[in-house]
Amino acid sequence: MKTTGLTKTKKILLAILGTLLIIILAFPFALDFYLNKKLPDLINQKTDYNLTLDNFGMSLLSGNLEADNVYLINKNTKDSTKAQIRARIKTIRINNFSIWKALFHKKYNVESVLLSHPEVSVTLGPKKQDSSKNSTKLDLVIKNILVENGNVTINNHNGTPLFNGKNVNIKLTDIKQSDDASKIPLAFKDFKVDAQDVIITANEFYRIDAKKIEAKNRTLLLDQFHLKPLQIARYYDSKNVFDLSAQSLSATDFVVSQDSLIVSKIQFLKPDLKVTSTGKKTVEKDPKDLDLKIGVKNLDFQQGKVLVLQANLQKTASVDQFNFTLSDIVFDKNTVKEKIPFHFGNHDIEAENIYFKTDAQHAIKINKINSANSDISVHQFRMIPLVKSSHKDIVDISTDKILIHKNQSKYIGQKLNLNFAGIDIVNPKVTLFSSKSKSQKKAKNNQFPDFLAQIGKINIINGHFKQLSHGKEKMSAGKIDVQFAMVKSDPKIIKQDVPFTSKSHNIQVKNIKIDAGKYYNLKLASVSNVGKETTVHQLEFLPKYSRAGFSKVIPVEEDLYTIRTKMIRITDKSSVLFGKKPVINLEQVVLDGVNCNIYHDLAPPDDNSPRYLFSKKLRNVKIPLFVNQVLLKNSSLSYEENADNANIPGKLTFEKFNATIHNVNNGKINGLPTLVTVDTDFLFYGTAPTQVTWKFDVKNPEDQFTIVGNINKLSADNVNLFVRPYLNITVDGKIDYVKFDYYGTNQYIAGKFYFKYKDMYVNFLNKKTGKERKLLGTVANWFIRNESTGKPEHVNIKKKRDPSRSFFNLLWQGIMEGLKKYLI
Repeated sequence: MKTTGLTKTKKILLAILGTLLIIILAFPFALDFYLNKKLPDLINQKTDYNLTLDNFGMSLLSGNLEADNVYLINKNTKDSTKAQIRARIKTIRINNFSIWKALFHKKYNVESVLLSHPEVSVTLGPKKQDSSKNSTKLDLVIKNILVENGNVTINNHNGTPLFNGKNVNIKLTDIKQSDDASKIPLAFKDFKVDAQDVIITANEFYRIDAKKIEAKNRTLLLDQFHLKPLQIARYYDSKNVFDLSAQSLSATDFVVSQDSLIVSKIQFLKPDLKVTSTGKKTVEKDPKDLDLKIGVKNLDFQQGKVLVLQANLQKTASVDQFNFTLSDIVFDKNTVKEKIPFHFGNHDIEAENIYFKTDAQHAIKINKINSANSDISVHQFRMIPLVKSSHKDIVDISTDKILIHKNQSKYIGQKLNLNFAGIDIVNPKVTLFSSKSKSQKKAKNNQFPDFLAQIGKINIINGHFKQLSHGKEKMSAGKIDVQFAMVKSDPKIIKQDVPFTSKSHNIQVKNIKIDAGKYYNLKLASVSNVGKETTVHQLEFLPKYSRAGFSKVIPVEEDLYTIRTKMIRITDKSSVLFGKKPVINLEQVVLDGVNCNIYHDLAPPDDNSPRYLFSKKLRNVKIPLFVNQVLLKNSSLSYEENADNANIPGKLTFEKFNATIHNVNNGKINGLPTLVTVDTDFLFYGTAPTQVTWKFDVKNPEDQFTIVGNINKLSADNVNLFVRPYLNITVDGKIDYVKFDYYGTNQYIAGKFYFKYKDMYVNFLNKKTGKERKLLGTVANWFIRNESTGKPEHVNIKKKRDPSRSFFNLLWQGIMEGLKKYLI
């Protein structure tokens, strides 16, 4: 008979399979039950912490975990090598925790975490050496975090707070993490954060404090914000240390993603910035590139102030109050490589009571600065001296106003493009305190940054200048007006003699006074320079002493000059006045209305030092010099010489003096003529028409010269003005003309002398009393020809030069030699 149903073996297999299936299905529930009952015990037995909790529940299937009244504390609260934790949390809720991934793949993915009323205090243990070598990064992803009404304190092992916060509420949704250090580490779709008494330590050098933080609906508010340095300045690997506080910091309408931070508006209310120098000139640079974009539509600083300190804590700069607005700011991987690491659109700046030191000797003070978009105004600018220096010049500069128009300056890469429509400097006053002895320092080979300057115009309006030395005024200018048009400069131009170029310029200076040395003052009513033409009006070169006073202060004989001119006009050709190789190359110099008086007193001791002729004097001029033409017009010259025991000074006068001088030079400009020609005409003693032509070659080492003169209708009374003091004679009669045709060198003068006269009588005078010696005169006149008839014969003269006397003394000695040969 055939049996039906399952065999015994099959029944056994089915029973085993059923049992395994029941075990598999029951395992999660059994594990849930076990963990619910034993997890606190396992933590307490296997870790350094004691854990107590209520109503713990976990589902392996759903991945949800929940516990109430969680309390965690170290077993050994005095073991400083372990992290000390004291945490009390009213409720922990974790949703959708992928337990199987955590067990088999060590990936910890959590949908959301809720911490209700956490009270957490953590003191971290000391960092273990080389702990990072074998450590692996924790793969933890939490998509949503919610913290309700928490108090959190996290301190470093040495007690330094890393994070403190009271009444902390946090809601972050759709969190995305980034492993790229160049990007924002966390980004989220929505957030809400508020906390009080917050401390966040960013690193070992800085921490952030805030009385209150509120962040929601894409807005952020920090009340009593403070970015605070934690160490003294010299420990920082940077050039400066920053300490920034603000009554409030707010950000409106911002969006955070992994590669960007976009903000509609950031505002600092009453920011207080203190910058302290570390004294370091170079620092290590971070080699990491930035792959991050930050965009800010508006950045606003209100009622701020700034203080900048040197490494020794002395003040370098400060701003008492400023308001500062920037718009359309972009900071990204391209801008960060430039000098200014961000781009911006419009700006609006107001600052008051600005101070900064430019160097050890000077500081700048500014009452107020306004900058609206492209226009900048500076009010009450002043550069003040901080010290007195015996080896360096010190300046004191002030202006009522500086206006910069249409500023379009910006950095392009590492190149600074200075671009202004114009600059106006109103009422500048400059006082220069000259040092007693300037220190001789080798010029440094300055490396100028890459820049391009283009300025439409520069105007200096109503300027004043004064130079003081040893408490005495050495130079002053009462009114200075300057205009430059189309000014340009760059690193090449700035190294040239003039560090800029301009299309045109107009310089006007009035009321100039110059201390011209020990014995003279120089005054100029005005100086103007337009293009290549310079005009001087009413120049006065005046002695500081009277004639008697001058004779008392000079150690040896010296001429005393009194010079006045109506006008001087200088036309330039290709002069270079500044730099290492100056050159004076002028087309023309016109001197109109010169009135020159030269007084020489023979009472002081003789000056036996050598006097050089004009050719040698010109050769000794170091700067290459050439003047194509010098015109002297409508001028007068008088020379007075006070001889020993003379009752009156001897006097020569030249009225209506006109001269044309060609090729004034010193032979140092190749290819230009070196022969100087002087053609003059004047009225000798105001009545005698006179012409003189004088020539000399500057490059002639013997100072050879020729001089030809013709004096007509010379009054004997005028001749007596000069011959009486020196020859102790007077003459009576009529002089038709005096001619001379002389040549010479630095050793002598020689040539022909012509003299036509009639009714000539010589009266001899007593040298001491000045009275006429009639007997001597009667006898002498027997031997003197009292007239010349027909074509006068000439006399040949040759007179050795006294090297201690001037060229004009040599010429006069030649004339006197001719007169003596005719008369005596």
